[in-house]
Amino acid sequence: MLDFDLQVERFIAALGINRSLNTAKAYRSDLRLLKLHLVLGRCDCVTPPQDKTAYHRLETALAANDNRLGPEASRLLDSFTVDLEAVTADDLVGYFLFLKETLGYTQTTLNRKIVAVRRFFSYLFDHQLLSDPSLIRDLQTKTIHRNEAPMHLTAQEALTFLNTVRQHGCQRDYAIFLIMLSMGLRIGEVVQMNVDDIGPDTEFYRVTGGKGGRNRPVPVPPAVREAVAEYKKVRPGHKAKGRHRMALFLGNKYTRITPRAIQQKLKDYVRLTDLPESKKLMLTPHKLRHTFATALYLNGEDLRTLMRLLGHEHISTTTIYTHVDKEKLIASLDKNPFAAIGPE
Repeated sequence: MLDFDLQVERFIAALGINRSLNTAKAYRSDLRLLKLHLVLGRCDCVTPPQDKTAYHRLETALAANDNRLGPEASRLLDSFTVDLEAVTADDLVGYFLFLKETLGYTQTTLNRKIVAVRRFFSYLFDHQLLSDPSLIRDLQTKTIHRNEAPMHLTAQEALTFLNTVRQHGCQRDYAIFLIMLSMGLRIGEVVQMNVDDIGPDTEFYRVTGGKGGRNRPVPVPPAVREAVAEYKKVRPGHKAKGRHRMALFLGNKYTRITPRAIQQKLKDYVRLTDLPESKKLMLTPHKLRHTFATALYLNGEDLRTLMRLLGHEHISTTTIYTHVDKEKLIASLDKNPFAAIGPE
């Protein structure tokens, strides 16, 4: 057994000889995040402590600290053991897909984290602690192209997904995914919604404490008000305790639902759809946000309005949705009175 925590500390100590203190600190933070992903993903390389509530306590500690590794969550994470010899290439690739597709990390941030993981595993190979370098073969940094198209569902595909949730799921799940698709909220913003945030007459929901601490008003469609009202009829609020009574969406243990629970529900429903396999594999909660933004842009919404709805700090972030300009340009031919003029 090759202990993750022990080897990280040895790697950081070796790194400190040739690197700045800040670099070593950043690498340790990146590798702690990798361990957290492996643990929360219940990967085969993880051995939990004897306390059977450890997973739940860790998730609760994270939720109480805005999904950040505070002192309590760090202490609980330390109680889990990760065997580096059992880590697979799929575990590592899945980690970076999670950072990009679910948490929405920029490619610049991903590149830094990829470098940290590659250097850590290269250290293990160089010291003959691990023997298969192909483990990190697929972890390549990527040149940033601002015109890359984020994966999204077409309007029909999105409706197909929602119909699947309606047919096979519950009122809670339907309301959650409808909010993501029709309001463009991030997964963390949905989790933080409280029971009184959306009522029968609510026209705007004010997102507070969004990414970067930015607040913004988002219109609430009538369909969302109706879906939330239907969920509230069956919401087990009387079983929730303490601060969890405020939460709009409750999990199986009557506590505020966690991002990971929503991610798992999405995977479950996606398997039941007839979406293309490529989209089944890549669909995440953040992709539903891309679908919302792309649909609005295709229907003529301007970038400044999209920027405000999505809570972007800079409009350069919002310009990724101009990947559909080609579709808009082709469609504009129908409005061009000169496009159909033939030769004399």
